[in-house]
Amino acid sequence: MRLMPPPSLRVVVQIVAGMLVFATSGKAAACDLTILTSYPSSFYKPFVDLFIARNGATDICVQNKNTIGLISHVRENRRPVPDVVWASSPVAFELLDQHGALARFPEKVGNPADSADITVDSPNGSRFGFALSTIGVMSVPNDASLQTPIEIADLASSKYSGMLGMSSPSRSGTTHLFVESLLQQYGWQKGWALLSQIGGNLATVTARSFGVRDGVARGRFDYGIGIDFLAQAQLPSGSKLAFRSFSPGWYFPASIAVTGLGANNVLSLGFVNFLRGQEAQELLLDPEIQRIPIDPALWPKVGFSPSDYKPVHRLDLKLAATRMAVVNALFDDMITHRLLEIRKLWDALLRLESSQVIRQSDSMRPLLAAVRESLESVPVAAFMANEQSFERVFSDAVSPETAVAGRLRVQDSWSNDFSQRFKSARELIARMESFQSHLDSGVEQ
Repeated sequence: MRLMPPPSLRVVVQIVAGMLVFATSGKAAACDLTILTSYPSSFYKPFVDLFIARNGATDICVQNKNTIGLISHVRENRRPVPDVVWASSPVAFELLDQHGALARFPEKVGNPADSADITVDSPNGSRFGFALSTIGVMSVPNDASLQTPIEIADLASSKYSGMLGMSSPSRSGTTHLFVESLLQQYGWQKGWALLSQIGGNLATVTARSFGVRDGVARGRFDYGIGIDFLAQAQLPSGSKLAFRSFSPGWYFPASIAVTGLGANNVLSLGFVNFLRGQEAQELLLDPEIQRIPIDPALWPKVGFSPSDYKPVHRLDLKLAATRMAVVNALFDDMITHRLLEIRKLWDALLRLESSQVIRQSDSMRPLLAAVRESLESVPVAAFMANEQSFERVFSDAVSPETAVAGRLRVQDSWSNDFSQRFKSARELIARMESFQSHLDSGVEQ
């Protein structure tokens, strides 16, 4: 049952300067606590209301941005300067911590042994988990096809052609978690090859992760790659999407952190403690919220067992943060901005690879390999992506003029490389199609 504020408490919601202001009076007051979050109001409002109820007459201001926008807001010291940052991606917090934007409370870090050896908090006390999340595939309610385990590599199968939806990692922190986790699990080269193959099966790349859930619910595509709580929250019809975590699975701590300025506000740490307390942990079980609490005593109520999620590799957050901008830019250039082209190229390649005529030709087989190489490669080696120099080029912390000039040079270079690769693939595909057409029509080569 949802825990709500007592009836005597009147919470007034106002919109001031692009923020939702939750106040215990009808007037717009200065913010006693400013929260920057990637969560929608349907998620955060019950927690804010309950916090107000338990802490007296407090005016709390909440601003919503996607994870990438949230990172930029904090790093650029934009106003309003938040006291706390609240989001799903631990990579975002790692990046902010690397730039000295977060306060640290090492004395507040929980013992992993108390959470089945799950590292809920950052060891240095810069980030505190309040819920757990898993990533997988969502589909229409009661979809029997999601009753069997799904490996990430399964999504490269041609049976998913035109049936997948996902958001761009440059617009969604949880999608970046998926992409980076895949790259770390399979390695840089094999990982990008797999991402390219998955890209060939995409019906669309949505602007935000919520668009994946909506696309599945409205029948725009059959399967969506996303996070568990989006699928499991109730639809307007009262039903829920089917969801299956990847096997081997990944779970991540959804977290909250106090900014450097927020460390001076006693309510900042108070809100962190509240989210990790019993009332807020039980509120996570609400059917309209559906998150996995960090409290192990509540795991049976959501059917969560850590033994079911044993990742092959633990996510290296420092590595993920260092190359976040590079990974996002490469994904967009390879897949998001070339979606129609990459779909056509993969469709043609798979059709030719299934052709006995092409496979048995000594002159054509090397062309198949060359096309696949063109579609699966990126113009950045793993060691280059890990370089701090790249991160500085894409950083929002440098001057706008330097940042724009640097990004344009790098991205133009990558774009030209992808254009040449895909052009070569088109030409080789045309040669193979011509070869097959001549043989099919009885004309000798």
